[in-house]
Amino acid sequence: MIPEWIMAGLWGLIAGSALLIGALFAYLFKIPQRIVASIMAFGAGVLLSAISLELMEESFSLGGFPNMVTGFLLGALIFTVINIYLARYGAKHRKRSGKQVQSKACLKIIV
Repeated sequence: MIPEWIMAGLWGLIAGSALLIGALFAYLFKIPQRIVASIMAFGAGVLLSAISLELMEESFSLGGFPNMVTGFLLGALIFTVINIYLARYGAKHRKRSGKQVQSKACLKIIV
């Protein structure tokens, strides 16, 4: 029987190797920006979905259905409002680097 800490390390190594493989692939091949954006959007969606489902299950068991729905809808509303705000006021400088970045744009993205 393999100790639990070794199994955790092996699974962490396997999961972490995906990052190295992806970095190597991106280094060796020119990937179109549209494909990179699609992959990143898919990954972000999967992550948000997994987190939402995990949190919804726990909130249902702790607070019941009405509290779960209220919290989920409130979180979606806050996320949408912040996303719109950043798209209008903070995201226009996101591609700049070095001296071209305005300090207020960085602050808006951080907030």
